[in-house]
Amino acid sequence: MVLAHELYGRGSEGVVVMHDFYGCKHTWDFARNFFDVENFTFAFTELRGYGDSRNIQGQYTPEEAAADAIAVADNMGWDRFHIVGHSMSGMVAQRVMVDGGDRIKSAILNTPVHASGLKFAPGGFEMIQDSLHDDKILYDAFDTLTGGRLCKEWMAFKSRQTRENRTREAQAAYLVNCRDQGFQSLADGNKTPTLIIVGEYDVEPFRQQDMEASLLKWYPNAQMTICRNAGHYPQQEAPVFVATVINEFLQRQL
Repeated sequence: MVLAHELYGRGSEGVVVMHDFYGCKHTWDFARNFFDVENFTFAFTELRGYGDSRNIQGQYTPEEAAADAIAVADNMGWDRFHIVGHSMSGMVAQRVMVDGGDRIKSAILNTPVHASGLKFAPGGFEMIQDSLHDDKILYDAFDTLTGGRLCKEWMAFKSRQTRENRTREAQAAYLVNCRDQGFQSLADGNKTPTLIIVGEYDVEPFRQQDMEASLLKWYPNAQMTICRNAGHYPQQEAPVFVATVINEFLQRQL
């Protein structure tokens, strides 16, 4: 079994790209137009329960999702590769860093959940949990995650994208497992070259100070970029900037 994935680019370097808790491969559509396709081939991958992988059942854990991402690279014949994760799959990408070992050339963590597990301010977890079935709360969640600064058409677009591209069973399980199945002790000290992207208007625990107190301490070869005029979805809110910093970081790994 190999997760559904779409290839983009013609370069010799492989990059497995994953999506967030509310997303699918299409959350990268805005930014990928500007990706370096001469040096890299990107495999936009959908986790079990999402998009074209929605009918693939599983335990929906970070460890399982990481193994699935590595299996995509295996299917492509990529002995060494780069990994990109966003939010929930940012945690998965850190698990790939652990389990993939020397195979992982670099990692890009876009507004990532910490390897220690998903932690929100009081009420945050309940809001996300309720958003699985309540459309109004889902709309409000997107408004909160982007700093209360974007138009209602954006929230409606994101809500449609979520409802159309996931199973509720998978989403509910990922939420609990990402909260309860942290692996910081395994990740601490990992030397994979890592880029962390933070949105200026994101919420706790995804803010600059949160990353400085966690990932930047855990990973000795990590660097952080602040994406201005963006919240939790930099690749959609500021796609050209995100593509630029991703290209620059990946090109330094060549």
